[in-house]
Amino acid sequence: MKKILVVSAIAALGLTSVAFAGGLPEEMPVAPAAAVSSDTGIYLGLQGGWGLTNWKNLNGSSAANKDNGFVGRVFAGYDINRYFAVEAGYSYFFNKVAKTGSYYNGMTIKTQAIDAYFKGKLPVVESFDLYAKLGAGYLMSNFSNVPSYVTNYSNRNNINVAFGAGADYYITPNVIANIEWTRIAGYAKVYGDKYQPNTDAFMLGLRYKFDL
Repeated sequence: MKKILVVSAIAALGLTSVAFAGGLPEEMPVAPAAAVSSDTGIYLGLQGGWGLTNWKNLNGSSAANKDNGFVGRVFAGYDINRYFAVEAGYSYFFNKVAKTGSYYNGMTIKTQAIDAYFKGKLPVVESFDLYAKLGAGYLMSNFSNVPSYVTNYSNRNNINVAFGAGADYYITPNVIANIEWTRIAGYAKVYGDKYQPNTDAFMLGLRYKFDL
């Protein structure tokens, strides 16, 4: 009985000392929540897919062949916020166009483009956006194997409107996959030394965003 009384007294004294020391013991610290990606940031990416250079209209004929094929693009951009971004890139259409026939004797055309866009984004759900792009493209057509007697085909470079649309899927807050279509307008006058057809590109892409 004496032992029980002694133990009870010690326990009471212990609880009293805790109360005077500031109450119950402090709770264990909680681990901080995982960092959330910012809506603002610089991003870098790659795209690849099917490109149409539409050179079959060259000089108003259908003599040009192989004007469609693989296209690749590298790009960089800046997310201003969740709804707007600016972006610039370089595209290379890998399939050179061949102008057949004895007159042209295998003349080929290589197509490249530099673009700059303003991008508007529409969040649909947390990890999925739709977007539209509007800007300008510098379209470059480089001719090779041009016969000496063909005088109206030389390298052509034009700046014109560029636009497109697509969708983003956020694999993680910083890794984003996308699918998109873009068009860079050329020079519409078919008969003439400056003619360039529109280019179309249907591409899949992947980019990484660096938070600021």
